[in-house]
Amino acid sequence: MTLDIALTFGVLLLAIIFFITEILRPDLVALIVLVLLVIFGLVSPGDALTGFSNPAVVAIWAMFILSSGLARTGVASYLGNLVMRVAGETERRLLTVLMSSAALLSAFMNNIGVAAMFLPVTVDIARRTKRVASRLLIPMAYGSLLGGMLVLFGTSSNLVVSGFVENTGLPPLDIFDFTPIGLAIFVAVLIYVNFL
Repeated sequence: MTLDIALTFGVLLLAIIFFITEILRPDLVALIVLVLLVIFGLVSPGDALTGFSNPAVVAIWAMFILSSGLARTGVASYLGNLVMRVAGETERRLLTVLMSSAALLSAFMNNIGVAAMFLPVTVDIARRTKRVASRLLIPMAYGSLLGGMLVLFGTSSNLVVSGFVENTGLPPLDIFDFTPIGLAIFVAVLIYVNFL
């Protein structure tokens, strides 16, 4: 084992320990890992900064900013009240309404944006109904992911597949070509989450 491999494993182990123990916030741990990789010469400073130009990184930052803004302005509380009014107090109805509304929105919006919008809503609902947040957050995340499978522009991977199909000489996919399979998968997951 070379010194570079040992240093990389050491930094990785340190990051895992910090993530598990939650001594520091995850964003600080990520920045510390980045700085350590540069200090040890495992990554050049230029390469370390190129990650910040990645659209996924920017989207994740935007998700946290949007989520915090929705929570502080009261929009999350309003959406939570709306979901609670429709769903009532039973957990199955709450999960069904939460997953369905997240899926419906993410069919026409970016999945990450929908998850960011519903994150504070779901946490607020969990707090009000005295439920463990993960029992609602995980199904909400499933709903937002599966909603992207309902229409062509729901996720970028659908668009990539459509472009590939068109490049092979076949006719391009229509907007709702994904809907039957996406809807069947969504219903199957909804049943699984509610009953199993």
